Amino acid sequence: MDWREKLFGRFLVKCDSPGTKNGKFENVATLEALSDCVEDGEGAVCGIYFSFANISDTSDDFGVRLEEVYKRVFPRLKVVEVVLWAHVGTPEGPVEREAGFRRSLTGKPWFAVPFHDVDTKRRLTQKYSIAVGIPTLVIRGRAVRDALLSDPSGERFPWPAPPLDEVLRGVELDGENKKLYEQLPLDAVRVFYFAAHWCPPCRSFAPSLCAALSAVRKRRSKYANTQLILVSSDRSEQSYARTLASLSSGNALAIPWSASEARLALPAALGVAGIPALVITDGTGKVLTSNGRQNLAADPMGLNFPWAPRPVSVLTEQALLKMARHPAVVLFIDDEDSEIEFSESVLTPSAESYYEECSIQYPGFCPYQNSSDDETMDFDYSTTKSSTRKKKSFKHVMFYIGIDGTDSADMIREHIGLDDAVPLLTAIDFPKQRMVTMRNGDEITTDSVQNFVDAFLSGNADFKPLKPYSEKC
Repeated sequence: MDWREKLFGRFLVKCDSPGTKNGKFENVATLEALSDCVEDGEGAVCGIYFSFANISDTSDDFGVRLEEVYKRVFPRLKVVEVVLWAHVGTPEGPVEREAGFRRSLTGKPWFAVPFHDVDTKRRLTQKYSIAVGIPTLVIRGRAVRDALLSDPSGERFPWPAPPLDEVLRGVELDGENKKLYEQLPLDAVRVFYFAAHWCPPCRSFAPSLCAALSAVRKRRSKYANTQLILVSSDRSEQSYARTLASLSSGNALAIPWSASEARLALPAALGVAGIPALVITDGTGKVLTSNGRQNLAADPMGLNFPWAPRPVSVLTEQALLKMARHPAVVLFIDDEDSEIEFSESVLTPSAESYYEECSIQYPGFCPYQNSSDDETMDFDYSTTKSSTRKKKSFKHVMFYIGIDGTDSADMIREHIGLDDAVPLLTAIDFPKQRMVTMRNGDEITTDSVQNFVDAFLSGNADFKPLKPYSEKC
């Protein structure tokens, strides 16, 4: 499926279509509306504008500025508006909300996600961590609200992010073990924490962040060098010092108070529009996740740290919710770093083969059930051994590692009646209320896992019935 349809669905509404004055919008195929947009490289850029229907036009200065810039840079910029509601608890009903939707879009020179396409709106809002009540523009995965407001003529459009290594070159990180940013080990995952002492959510989030990172460093040897880096939005040096002190248990370093240029440039470099925010990069500056705060809230033990899209994930309680709607291949193992590494090595080839066969993206870790643009669709899959074998239609299949002793692994074992043996390879299909396990005594290897997955997906496995799924497990 084309990336544009994955983002927005098959149809958009044309805001300036002839019938809008009578309350009617014209539906336009997404691929037609955004025909000249490219995901990367040279070409028209697709911007996603998140607006709020119950914010008055006079107070939405950002929307006015965006329309001015849009007219200057068109056709290099195409906009898809996502109309949200700032105050869910307000008394307006669906009729009033739809009227607000139409009122906010009428005459706009771009396109919008249809009013009734609630799933797409919710998914996009969660995907880009949109703050309630703050109109925002996202271009190629980055919030560019501040960049647009500081460039009303659009001269710097599309406001590319300054390279992270340039922003931090020569910056000595503050803390107990001061060092230049470029002296951090190349294998060190960098956890950029945007926070301030005056922000209550920041103060409440800090302890759980430090605890999770400490656990991750101990549990996984490849993340032992993970470095927490504070990017302060404090209003005084004294408050900055208090914020850094609150992160001492997480072995945090910080962009110094004196390095104001770097501190002010980092939100633009990493696409941060508010605090608290948690952005995780690798040693080269590649962003692994920009939704670290939400991911940590859903995965407080950091089992899937650093929450980047991957073919195989560790089973969590949030994953159990997905399993109510999606088949899953689960390898149960002991809670040892070497066992996790082994599981990843034998599961990953089969998972990668599956995603390639179905032409879908790896699922990213997300606290929400619809965490991937592909997860609600059916896919045909033909086994690797026989292209003539009849294809079976499957919901998006997940690949998990179930760690012995974690609540999620214990709950699912108890629910489906699995014994405590490890390692144990299973395929669990709650939508069809069936399961299959690898035969006792079979060696778990890359090849045997592939054969097991092929049999499961082709429907030729020795299935056993499951009792109906309960979210309580």
